[in-house]
Amino acid sequence: MTRIGFVLAILFAASSLAVAQEPAKPTPHPVTRVSAAAVWNPPVDMLAAMRQKCGEADPTHMERCFLNEMKSAGASPEALAFAESLAASLGVVYLRAFRRLEKVDVAYIEYAFRANELEGVLLVNGNPSPIDVDDDRFTIDAEMRKNAAYAALAEQYPHISLWPGDRFDSKLPTMTSTGWGTQSFLVQYTLRDGCHACAVLGTATLAFNFDTQGNFQGARVSSVAAAPAPRAAEIAPSSGGFDVAGGVEEIRVLAGKQFSITLAANRTTGYAWRLATPLDPVMLKQISNDYHAADSGALGAPGEEVWTFESIVQGTVQLNFEYVRPFEKNAKPVKTAKYSVVIE
Repeated sequence: MTRIGFVLAILFAASSLAVAQEPAKPTPHPVTRVSAAAVWNPPVDMLAAMRQKCGEADPTHMERCFLNEMKSAGASPEALAFAESLAASLGVVYLRAFRRLEKVDVAYIEYAFRANELEGVLLVNGNPSPIDVDDDRFTIDAEMRKNAAYAALAEQYPHISLWPGDRFDSKLPTMTSTGWGTQSFLVQYTLRDGCHACAVLGTATLAFNFDTQGNFQGARVSSVAAAPAPRAAEIAPSSGGFDVAGGVEEIRVLAGKQFSITLAANRTTGYAWRLATPLDPVMLKQISNDYHAADSGALGAPGEEVWTFESIVQGTVQLNFEYVRPFEKNAKPVKTAKYSVVIE
C-alpha cells in the first residue's frame, strides 16, 4: 500500500468511527408552502353541525373526526393538508383566509373548538414556517419589561397580562418592507389587568422581523400605549340616533311602529346574536332577524345582523342580546348588548 493510500485508509476509518459514535439526525422535511388554495370557508350551518358532531367525540378522535368531515364537505387537499400539519402543535384549526405579500405571507386561522380567542394569525412561507404570533415565547414578561412604558404599567398593575389583539381583520398585521427586501410585521396585543374579561390597560405592538431571504430575525417590542383614563359617565347620542346611558342604549318608538337594531356579527365564525331573555309578547313582536355579509368581498369578512321589532303598547321593556355559538351549550357569551325600549 502506498503512503497516500495508507493515510486515506486511516482517515476513512476515523471518519467512519466518528459517524458511528454520533446519533443519527433526522432528515428535515421540506416546509410546504401555504397558498390561497388551502383556504376553506364552509357554510355556517354546515360548520356548526361539524363542530357539534366532532365536539361530542372522544378527545383523542376529535381531530380525525373534523378532518374527515372537512373532506366530506369538499375541502381541498391543500386545506386538509394545512389543517393536518398544524393539529399536533395548535389543535384543530383550518385556514379561513390568506394574504399574499412577499417572501413571508400571512395565514388567518380559526380554532374549531375554542370558546374564546377563535381567530389566530400565522406568518408563513418564511424560515421557520409557520410562526404563531401568539406563541408565549414572544411575550415573555421579563422581555416586555425592557420597554419603559410597559414596565411603568406593570409597576402600577402587578397582574398585567397580554392578550391577542384583532386577529380577524385580513388587513392586519401591517407590514413594512425596505428596498433591500426585509419585512417587518407589526402585530397588536391588548394589555389587561389579569384576565380575559378584566379591564383593558392599554395596547402593545410587537415587530416580527425577517431578512431578505425570509429568515426570522426575532420579535421586539415596537410600542406600548396606556389606555386613556375613563371619563365620567354621560349621556351621548349614539351612531344609531339613540341615547346611551350607563351601557344601556335607549330606544324611543311610537306604539304600533317598527324599529330595527343593527349588531356587528360574523357568522363565518359560528357565532350569532340571540335574545338572552324571552321577548315580552305584550310589549313587542319580532318581525325579522337578517344577516348581511360585508360587501368587501374578502374571505371571512364580518357583517351585521339586523333585528326588526314592532312595538305594541305603551311602556318600557328591556331587550338583552348575547353573542354566542349556538352549539356550545355551556359557554359564556363573548359579547352582550342591552337596550331599553321606551314605547310612547
